[in-house]
Amino acid sequence: MAVCAFALPKCEAPEGLEAQDQINYCMIHTFRVACLVRKGYDLEKENWTVMQTDYEACTIRGCDQLFQQTGVLSEALFIKVCNIAQSDRR
Repeated sequence: MAVCAFALPKCEAPEGLEAQDQINYCMIHTFRVACLVRKGYDLEKENWTVMQTDYEACTIRGCDQLFQQTGVLSEALFIKVCNIAQSDRR
């Protein structure tokens, strides 16, 4: 019996987050990585690349999952991680 396993890319929280927000950021990171793997990205390579739209969509999904599981999303996490605004620049 074979089991598919992969090494989770290291979680590096943005600077300026308090300890609890760093922990929550790493949860978002884990959710984002799982989302990207489900989309078919191979994150085991040392220099992996993903489309920005997929990365942002998976980040938003991770933020939503954190909020659903904990009921909390701090302002700092929202501003630094979850507030991905799509803008049309012409």
